[in-house]
Amino acid sequence: MMNPIDFKDAYYIKLGKGGKWEESSIHDNKLRIGWTEWTLDEINEADWDILKLKHSGEYINKGAASTDINALRMFVESSSNDIWITFHKSQLWWCRIANLPVQQDNISKYRLSVASWSNSDIHGHILTANQIPGNIGKTQGFRGTICRVKETEDLKRLINDSPSESYISILDAKTKLELEMEKGISRLHWKDFETLVDLLFRNAGWQRVSVLGETMKYADLELLEPITGDCYQVQVKSEATASDFEQYIDSFPGGYFRKLYFVVHTPSIDLLNYRPSQDCPAELILPKRIAKMVIELGLVEWIMKKIK
Repeated sequence: MMNPIDFKDAYYIKLGKGGKWEESSIHDNKLRIGWTEWTLDEINEADWDILKLKHSGEYINKGAASTDINALRMFVESSSNDIWITFHKSQLWWCRIANLPVQQDNISKYRLSVASWSNSDIHGHILTANQIPGNIGKTQGFRGTICRVKETEDLKRLINDSPSESYISILDAKTKLELEMEKGISRLHWKDFETLVDLLFRNAGWQRVSVLGETMKYADLELLEPITGDCYQVQVKSEATASDFEQYIDSFPGGYFRKLYFVVHTPSIDLLNYRPSQDCPAELILPKRIAKMVIELGLVEWIMKKIK
C-alpha cells in the first residue's frame, strides 16, 4: 500500500502513433513524444512565441499550430507536482514526470518519470479501462498527443481508491437491501425457494436439462453451461446441517458433472460456520449469498411478490 497521492494538474499522453511507444515508455520509465522537426535546444529554451512563428508553416492552419504548441508547452512545463496518464493493454497507467529537461535517444524525444509507471491504485487494484469512470476513460479517444485531464478530483479518487459520496450512499443502500433480502428469502415456502434457485441459475445463463422437482436422489436440478458444455448438479434443501452437506459430498457421482451446488434455505448453525476444503467438489450456497444473487440477477421484484 502506498501513501495517498496528491497532485496539482493531470495530463493525458498518447505514447506514439497507434501506441507504438507504449511498451518502451512504460518499460523504461519515459514519456515519449514526437516533434521530430524540433531541436532539443529550442524545445528546452521554451520561447513559445518565437517557436510559434518559426514552426507555424508546418501546420495546415493557425489553430492546428496553436494546439500543437500548447500541447508541447504542457509537456515541457509540467513538474513532479503533476500526474500523467496513458492507456496500454486496456489498462490506465499513471506516473509523475521528473523535474528534468526533455532528452532524446535513438527512439524519440522524452522526459523521464519520477518512478515507474503504475497500472494500479494505491491499494494494488489494477486500473482496467472498462472499470474506470467514463469521464476519465474518454481521454483515450483523444486524437492529439497531449491534453489536460479536467477531472482531477475523479482521478485522485481513482488512484487513491477513495470512493465518491454517491458510491458510498449506493453501497450503504445495497448493503441494507441485501440484509432485507436475506430476511425475505427466509419467508419463502420451500417450493417457491426451489423455483427461485432454478430462476437464479437460468438468469445467470445456464440451461436446465432436468425437470424441476423431478425425483433424483441427490439432485433437484441438472444444468448445462452452454458456452463450455459443462454439466452441473444442484441440490436444493429447505433445511440442512453440516452432516447433510458432507453426506452430499460423499454421494458425488463425478465424471459427468463438473461440480455440485448445495443450496440451503435454512442452514443449521454448524452449516453456517462450515468451511469446505479447497478440493471439495461441492459449493455451498447459503442465504447471504443467495440474497446477493437475487439482487445481481434481477429477481428482487419476484421475491417481493412472493412475500407481500
